Order: sequence, then structure tokens, then C-alpha cells
Amino acid sequence: MTAYDRDNHGWRSYPRGLLVLALATFVLFLARGMVLPFLMIYFAQIVGLGESLAGAGIALSSVVGVVATLALARTIDRSGARRILLLALLAMAAVHATLWLGRSPGLFLCLMSLFGIAINVYWPASDTLATTFLPPERAGEVFGLQRVANALGLGLGGLIGGWLVTGGDPAAYRTSFLVSSAGILCAALLIWWLVPAVHRRSALDRTALRGDWRGLLADRRFLASQLLLLLGVTGFTQFQVSVPPFLREEAGFRERTIGALFAVNTLVVVLAQVPVARWATGRPFGHLFAATGIGWAIAYASFTLAPQTAAAASVGVLVYSLAELLFMPVSGAVVVALSSPYQRARALAFASVVWAIGWGGAAWIAGVLLERQLAHVLWSGTVAVMLGLAVLAARLTAFLGGRPSTEPPVSTGLERES
Repeated sequence: MTAYDRDNHGWRSYPRGLLVLALATFVLFLARGMVLPFLMIYFAQIVGLGESLAGAGIALSSVVGVVATLALARTIDRSGARRILLLALLAMAAVHATLWLGRSPGLFLCLMSLFGIAINVYWPASDTLATTFLPPERAGEVFGLQRVANALGLGLGGLIGGWLVTGGDPAAYRTSFLVSSAGILCAALLIWWLVPAVHRRSALDRTALRGDWRGLLADRRFLASQLLLLLGVTGFTQFQVSVPPFLREEAGFRERTIGALFAVNTLVVVLAQVPVARWATGRPFGHLFAATGIGWAIAYASFTLAPQTAAAASVGVLVYSLAELLFMPVSGAVVVALSSPYQRARALAFASVVWAIGWGGAAWIAGVLLERQLAHVLWSGTVAVMLGLAVLAARLTAFLGGRPSTEPPVSTGLERES
């Protein structure tokens, strides 16, 4: 048994602040899970805006979110991740409380823009705060723990949301949005009361704070890792955005059944994510990305067959979930590993931008293809992209490496208040 195994085993190895943050993440995604799997269904099929406009709204939310993230990245450094995180959650709660009103194209696009700002600012603030609780070499565990929390929330929220909105009653969807907003406020209160604040040490390197993006963007390894992340996000997006309306429209699944499939994904993640994240610590990033690509290619090939046999959807969910166990921890750990401590908030903000671009672009393309009844093009294209991820990641394995930065923690400029 290694020293790592002896000293970092079990839930007691995690600081109280990190565990409370994970609890707040669970509450947040329980609330958001009530609406996220059904967002495309509500706007495209219940309200009647169509898949193209609904997908364009999601894409617009990502574009606006990218701008907000780039503008506020230094604010996370200067004002503190916890403060920005709380503000993002308050904005998110307000947006969720009003999303159901987006029944005209103009109002829908306006609300989705606000939705994009809130969620895209949330991610780098949350990740930056979470990574202050453990050393960089355990970043994969941090992101694994956070993924367990949000997956459990999304799965249970999907079940609750599916139960609420089965039948397609607009009033039921309105109730789901409002309850979701209340849950987000509960998550914000948990963080405000129980998650310790962070503050800057007086010895903080002020030169680093005055820096710009040039040093980060000149790092070829970091940029290569973000290209792999972008390809991976396109695969992640299709499960969240395109699979639900495809199964409802093309395979005849009811919302309750779709919610149950998301619960299977949740069960796999909750049972296996943290052990897999620990197992993946120190392993080559390229291998982990490549395995993700292969798994998701198989999963989306299975979803293609769902209209012919319902069992194919179950196989697709299971295989997708197993590959997701590798993707979620490596997607965050690679950012921490390839950025110096004083650049970490900015690097995580850049990764959030990559997520937004991948999510928005993939959602928009998927919406157009689904509305034009070209689902076979969507799934074959997604399979091709995932195979491309696998090949590119395998070729970049030696270039990327697999070990985090070992720079001393004093240079982070962050410490928890006692």
C-alpha cells in the first residue's frame, strides 16, 4: 500500500468545506435536473418553437456565456471564487423562475442569454473554489466528487421532473421551473452558511494578478488538452440535449421513461465515480480521453437503434455512463495539471469557455438536424467525432503527460479562513 493509499482513503480524507460544497452541488443539480433533460422538449415541442430555434437558443446562451466568462475571469481572482459563485447562483435562480415565460422567440432568446451568463460564470467559480481544498495532484478526486454530487442531483431531479411533466401539461412544466428555482436558492444558502470563504494572502504575487491570457494561450500542451475537451464536450452534450427529444419523438418514450434512463446514468456515476477518479490519478490523460471517445462512439451507435428496439437505449445509457466515469475527472484534472497555480482560475475559466462553445455548438447543430428529421446524420456524425477524439487523444498521450503541477501551494494566493 502506497503512502497515497494510506493517507487518502475514505470520506474522512476530504475537508469539511469540500464535502459541504458537494452537498450544495447535489441540491443545485437536483433542482436543475428537474428541467434540464426536458428543456429542449418544453421549448421545441410543448411551446412549439421548434427544434431549430430551441437549439439556437441554447447556442446563444453559450455564446453570451463565453463573453461573460472571459470578462469575469479576473474578477474570480480579485473578488474570490465563493462570492462570484453565490452571485451566479442567485442569477441562476432568477432565470429558472422565469424560463417558463419564454413562449415567444424574442423573450425565449433573451432568457436563454441570461441563462448562459449564470451557468457559465458558475462553473469556473465553483471549480476554483473546489480545487482550493485539496492539493493539485488530487484534482481528479475533487472533480470526481463534484461529478457524483451533480450526477446524483441530475438523476433524482430527472425522475422528479419526469414525474411532474409527464403528459405534456404546460402548467406542470411551469411548476417544475419554479420548484427548480427554489432548490437553487437552497444550494446558495448552504454555501453561504457552511462553506468557508477564501481570501488572498498578503504575500500573493501581484504580478500574476496583473497578468493577461498570453502566457496561458502560449502553452501548446494546454491548448491541445482543450481541443480534446472540446471534442469530448460535443459527446457529453448530445446525451443531455439530444437524446431526450430523440427518444420521445422517434422512439416513442414517455418523459417518465426518459427520466428513469437518466437515473441509470446517475446510479453508475454515484457508485463508481470516486473510485474511478482515484484509479485514474496519475494515469496518462491521453489514454483516458481515448477510452472516453471509444465508449461514447459505441453508446451513440446504440442510441441510433432505439426506434427499432428499446433495449438499445438501455445499452447506450450504460456504455455512455461507463465512459463518462473517465471523462469527468480527466476534463478537470488536465486543466489543473497543465496550469500554474496563479493561472488556475483563468485556466478553469478558459475550460468553461470550451465547455460553452462545445455545448452551444453541438446543441444548435443537433436542433437543426432533429427538426429536419435527420437524426441518422446527427448520430453518425457524433460517432465519427467520438472516434476522432479517441485517435487524436492516443496520438497526443506522450505530449500531454499525466501528472499535475508540483509547484508549492504557497503560490496559489488562496487559503481557507479558519
